[in-house]
Amino acid sequence: MPVDRTGLGIMNSPGCTGPKALLFLLLQLLLLNLDLASSTFISINRGLRVMKGSSAFLSGDHLKFAIPKEKDACRVEVVMNEPITQRVGRLTPQVFDCHFLPNEVQYVHNGCPILDEDSVKLRLYRFTETETFMETFLLRVHLEEPDCNIIRLNSNILEVTEFYGLSQAIDKNLLQFDYDRTANLDCTIRLDPVGTQLPAHGKLVVLHHKPEGPRGDQPHSFFSETQLGAGPKCPGGNCALALQNVGSLKVSCEEFLLMGLHYQHTNPPSPNIDYIAIQLDLTDRRSQATYKSESAWLPVSIRVGIPNQAPRAAFMAMFVLEVDQFILTPLTTSVLDCEEDETPKPLMVFNITKAPPQGYVTHLLDHTRPISSFTWNDLSDMQIAYQPPNSSYPERRHYKVELEVYDFFFERSSPITVHISIRTADTNAPRVSWNTGLNLLEGQSRAITWEQFQIVDNDDIGAVQLVTIGGLQHGRLTAGVVRYHHDDSDSTKDFVAFRIFDGQHSSHHKFPINILPKDDSPPFLITNVVIELEEGQTVLIQGSMLRASDMDSSDDYIFFNITKFPQAGEIMKKPGPGLIGYPVPGFLQRDLFNGIIYYRHFGGEIFEDSFEFVLWDSHEPPNLSMPQGAKDQVVHLFADMDILKGEL
Repeated sequence: MPVDRTGLGIMNSPGCTGPKALLFLLLQLLLLNLDLASSTFISINRGLRVMKGSSAFLSGDHLKFAIPKEKDACRVEVVMNEPITQRVGRLTPQVFDCHFLPNEVQYVHNGCPILDEDSVKLRLYRFTETETFMETFLLRVHLEEPDCNIIRLNSNILEVTEFYGLSQAIDKNLLQFDYDRTANLDCTIRLDPVGTQLPAHGKLVVLHHKPEGPRGDQPHSFFSETQLGAGPKCPGGNCALALQNVGSLKVSCEEFLLMGLHYQHTNPPSPNIDYIAIQLDLTDRRSQATYKSESAWLPVSIRVGIPNQAPRAAFMAMFVLEVDQFILTPLTTSVLDCEEDETPKPLMVFNITKAPPQGYVTHLLDHTRPISSFTWNDLSDMQIAYQPPNSSYPERRHYKVELEVYDFFFERSSPITVHISIRTADTNAPRVSWNTGLNLLEGQSRAITWEQFQIVDNDDIGAVQLVTIGGLQHGRLTAGVVRYHHDDSDSTKDFVAFRIFDGQHSSHHKFPINILPKDDSPPFLITNVVIELEEGQTVLIQGSMLRASDMDSSDDYIFFNITKFPQAGEIMKKPGPGLIGYPVPGFLQRDLFNGIIYYRHFGGEIFEDSFEFVLWDSHEPPNLSMPQGAKDQVVHLFADMDILKGEL
């Protein structure tokens, strides 16, 4: 029987010998390489569906990885320096385990009605003992119109009839809140104009009537207004309107509709529409837990405005970047710039639609990775650069980068082309031609190899030496095979500063190190408020009374394991209104947030009680806190007033 001696599934057979066998072997190798090149750690990526203004949790039905939980550690990082992603929402937490738990990873939409799709750029890390594998991918977020909202916009909308004009007041004719008012819920509205940057072309104001003072030719009365039977403060409307700006605000939903908020236009020229961003929270009165949150953008029609115009390339920019071979070169606004009448430049976003065939555009905060988008602010601050390829050529090379510009309301420009011209090297000094940095898990070590760090020198590469002159704030280097060892601290960034010299020339270079956290820290208590109740009473333990946190995993899954039970009462879980409670040996923090954990006093003559607990996180095996002291959770009991009066 033929035996496979190649490890590639190729058999020695009479029909496959000589040149045919060699050709077949090469074909198999090619197919094998193609298969490896196309391999991925992602087994499911169906994207996420979210109702506009609401939130949704990520589950294994949306995103799943083909990495055995018991084999290798793996983490997922949300890439934050890509402004073309997460444009109308946020995915949290920023770093999470690829075997994430239900209700741990959440996308929250900000209420924007303009876009029907968003995306989140994610970076997957798989850590073995000696290597780090990395894969970058997009998670698509499909935004759907909700069937029923708490925030209901009526057919009437706010309108401004002229530049610098005022709209009508925001009231129940424009806006309604649809929720069960018989439930034990508080409804609040929040405004954050600074954080949301909305309104973009106006502001919110409250009108106050300011009575005009007496003229100089009018005698002062000797009688008070009450004696004269004075009528309204502004008879005939002879009052000046005083405008009070409204910044950040948190009020009840009813008060929001009654406070007389107006939109004032302030920035012509402007589009014919602007928005006011609001957030509604329904809070359980008993537990103070958030029952539901919703966001919305209220439209403001600016009658004298024009439809939003697309951004355009700036006339004065050159759109040509001169680059020295191997040298990381910043882009400036003299090379690339844009303009638009309606949107301030700091709010513009550049999206790279066609990357250069060699080299890449990067952000100087982490120049080891390519980026696909950046803000005008970063461009103006010279934080965006082009990294040339690490190959040497005897003649000048020319590449192109194609970009689009988006304004604040997502209007897109025509394609903009930047030409990159790379000059040949004209120096014998040693230079860094490639620098990808290191990625490792907290506490691991990694060798710094030619794949991550490359140096070129025209005359004598053997004479080049490297000296460590800085960095290493959270780790150390060992000689031989140069290796970085992390000190296992809760740090996420480190670097090595090198001095590179060949005896005649010298330069400095920074080698970045990215550290992903591991779940090795126990939870810790941050709030522990004394509970007071009457004898025989059952009281809810609110999340604001008792709360813990964890640096490395979800706070919802912190478990309070009771190690010493209360003597005068018991800890109970009551799953819902009208349901019977039952004693429990412990509880999750999300049970506290959901308002289902109670302390019940037995009614005896013991007026102080306590219980001890150890905090667990969701890691397997769990990280445990030190036992919390007996006085950490004290319950003061006040006897019935009738009994106290009898004793007196």
